[in-house]
Amino acid sequence: MSILYTPGQVMAALSLSKQQWRTYRSALPHLNPEAGRSACFNAGDLLAAAVVQAGTTALQMSVSAFSPVSEALFELCSAHSWPRLERAHLVLIPAQGRVVLVDSEQRVPACALAVVVELAPLVAALRERLLALGRDPQHDLAFPPMVAGGRP
Repeated sequence: MSILYTPGQVMAALSLSKQQWRTYRSALPHLNPEAGRSACFNAGDLLAAAVVQAGTTALQMSVSAFSPVSEALFELCSAHSWPRLERAHLVLIPAQGRVVLVDSEQRVPACALAVVVELAPLVAALRERLLALGRDPQHDLAFPPMVAGGRP
């Protein structure tokens, strides 16, 4: 059984504003729920969205630039566990609409242009953020045991 995340949890894990979330949903079809269903996302969806966010931040690319590879990206990230993915790199090949998972020893496929994303830092950051989301900000107070009095 896998954990599913709400749109609010995805937004919090990626530090996305509501406007940014709308942009992601309009550019990446996988983030739009089917008619009549509420949106819920698995860990692979969360990682795929983090890959898009890393690309938009580091390369100053628009979210819509990932549209040609979005289907393959979300499918590949959902098909493998995070421990498997964090030992690999994703190769995004926009011209072919392909995403290839390569281990660190493998060569990047020959193509005109590819974006290579190391997944270990993204998985580590997501784990840290998701664990921080689950923490209770109010700590338990340690009171010494006391004898409860009876009725007078």
